[in-house]
Amino acid sequence: MDAPHRFTVGDRVLVHGGYDGDHSDWLRGGEGFRGTIRKLTAEAAAVELDQELVLDAPPGATWEDFGRGSMSVIRETDVARGRWLTLIHGWLEQTWADPVRLQVGLCEDEPDLNAIPRGGGIGYWVESHAGIALLPD
Repeated sequence: MDAPHRFTVGDRVLVHGGYDGDHSDWLRGGEGFRGTIRKLTAEAAAVELDQELVLDAPPGATWEDFGRGSMSVIRETDVARGRWLTLIHGWLEQTWADPVRLQVGLCEDEPDLNAIPRGGGIGYWVESHAGIALLPD
């Protein structure tokens, strides 16, 4: 059996899944979103998406916006957009090896991973139970 992949800067990845599986609002019926890991810390990663993502909130709901990094929601909005995903570990003592559970923030600009307060968020909070998979070359 092969060892789990340990994610690193430069990896091409698919960010996928969610709390509601394939029916998670942020997936919009798709398999996930492709991009490249540009930054990585022990607890967070910045993924530059191949294209901008625009997400309308589900009917009767809004997206929570944590701005450039905040302990609490700054505002709520009907549309989340950006070209960057910030992935934050969902479990304590998790590593960047398969499998991982990730909280996902959608950011308009390249995120500063050091600006994320412990227990807080960054960007538009779009998912709490995503995963990540290495894309083949």
